[in-house]
Amino acid sequence: MKKTLLTLLAFSSSFALISQSSNQMLKANYDKAIPAPQKADGSEMIAGPVAPGSVLRIMSETKIGETVYDLQTNGTSQQRIFNHADGTISATWTMDNGSSPYTSRGAGYNYYNGTSWGSFPTSKIESTRNGWPALASGMVNNNEFVISHSGSGGLTLNSRSTKGTGVWKETIIPTNVPSTNSVLWPRAVVGGSKDSTLHVIAAVRANTTGGPEYKGLVTALVYYRSKDLGVSWDIKDSIIPGLDSSFFTYVSADSYSMDARGNTVAFSVYNSWGDVLVFKSTNNGDTWTKTIVNDFPINKYKIDDGSDIDGDGVFDTISSCDGSGSMLLDNTNKVHVFFGRMRVLDSDTTDGNTSYFPGTNGLMYWNESFGADSTQLIAFSQDLDASGTLDVFPTGGSFPIYGTGISSMPTCGVDANNTVYLAYSALAESHTDGVQCYRHIYIMNSTDGGTTWSNPEDYTPDFDFATYEAVYASMAKRVDTSLHILYQRDFNPGQSISGDLDPAAINEMIYLGVDTALDEIIAGINEIKNNLVVNLFPNPATDNLNVKINTLTAVNETINISLVDALGRNVISFNEKLNGTNATLKMDISSLKNGIYFVRIANGKSIISKTFVKR
Repeated sequence: MKKTLLTLLAFSSSFALISQSSNQMLKANYDKAIPAPQKADGSEMIAGPVAPGSVLRIMSETKIGETVYDLQTNGTSQQRIFNHADGTISATWTMDNGSSPYTSRGAGYNYYNGTSWGSFPTSKIESTRNGWPALASGMVNNNEFVISHSGSGGLTLNSRSTKGTGVWKETIIPTNVPSTNSVLWPRAVVGGSKDSTLHVIAAVRANTTGGPEYKGLVTALVYYRSKDLGVSWDIKDSIIPGLDSSFFTYVSADSYSMDARGNTVAFSVYNSWGDVLVFKSTNNGDTWTKTIVNDFPINKYKIDDGSDIDGDGVFDTISSCDGSGSMLLDNTNKVHVFFGRMRVLDSDTTDGNTSYFPGTNGLMYWNESFGADSTQLIAFSQDLDASGTLDVFPTGGSFPIYGTGISSMPTCGVDANNTVYLAYSALAESHTDGVQCYRHIYIMNSTDGGTTWSNPEDYTPDFDFATYEAVYASMAKRVDTSLHILYQRDFNPGQSISGDLDPAAINEMIYLGVDTALDEIIAGINEIKNNLVVNLFPNPATDNLNVKINTLTAVNETINISLVDALGRNVISFNEKLNGTNATLKMDISSLKNGIYFVRIANGKSIISKTFVKR
């Protein structure tokens, strides 16, 4: 089993509003609508970038499995990783290492016993073809549950009384949904008194395109509850009031998330052509309160209705949600919601489809203290080379298609101090295979209940895989001394199941652990001033590397620039006079060996280190 241990720099002990970042949200260098995609059924040490106000942290990265089937969600990532109270970890994902039609598809599972991860799984845990496993467990009992869908009949429930070991017991969650419809894309959490209740939500839709609706909905979101952890179900196939046909014609498929703490349980729905909603229950799912997080301007929209929202005869582009979101209940049971921003259009009322703008940038945030319909922009794909243009669409290239915006796929967790952590996947402007830009995983946090947020940090680069796609992250809701994240990576942006329809290949499932405690060995790094901003481009570089230095105020001073290899050895070191607010220096790196290097800038008050790859 391959393991890597990395030292990276992230999260500050003091936080700034995202608007204070040196980067501003820019439009991508491609802003055209395209048809919406259809929903598919050993250790090494390196130094990483030092951002202003950052501190050293340890990041461990372990490959825990593989899959050729590379579609982990059509929209919102499920809860795929659980951090147990004793420090053990369970993880699951959709796996099939064969070829289309992927007859062996099902839940891959691995377990960290406190010391090491198990061997890569070679077979699914279900007895039949399944997919979209949702992992659920509690902090009181020692059991765990994996709920998945087979595409026909009820959802498949696998459970065992002892996490990480023993035989899975397989049952089918009972349903009265007609055989002409399927129950798909589940989410599940454990809650209730002493973690005694299993809550599940899923989508119901017709088995065939244009098939029968379910209770007046093309796609319906239904709720299941078991107060004895799957032995019996007192609520099944329930459509929560406010999600029924009086409000919607369909709910966005595979675009919802769920969390629970004791008798408080909540779920959020991320509709691209409808409201973004939160439903919250304080009585273990008996009754629910609905809040509109983002109010969509068209009520009961139907495909081909058109997007003329003001009745002037012109189809309008509407700012909405991209269907990829995440939510959690913090330690006070306050709901926090994150989702990708999207612009949508329905200008052809005869084609049975809608359009979206894949270059839409921005990650939105909401919590209960904001009130209804009051989201905030907190993150985005960044202008890494500080050129003033977001160059994420290479000349003659394309976007890797996931049906989301370029900053999306959020996942979140909370620690004992009520610090909320967010990870998301965004196109990284300086990292490309020449045709498409890669998505990297960025992490940020808030120590004040979501009022302010740290600047995002890239947690993707490492020794062996300097440029690769990092997507479908799922963070364990409980954060302790580390963030616990599962994500999928490969070397080709996009996917083979839908979207780009890339050639099928092995994708790796990666456990990412990020230390959340401040490291005293670099006391003083957190004294870095925000006055100095450094960007490197191109990255990767072959012959010449540009070092762009910006200062927020005019300076007249001498700085030291050094280039350091992966072993910490100085390769180049020189002084440069700064006079003004910006400068761009060109470094000849043609004679360097291929690999990872670091450019360090020091001005007597600040130290900034940036990583680049020499090819």
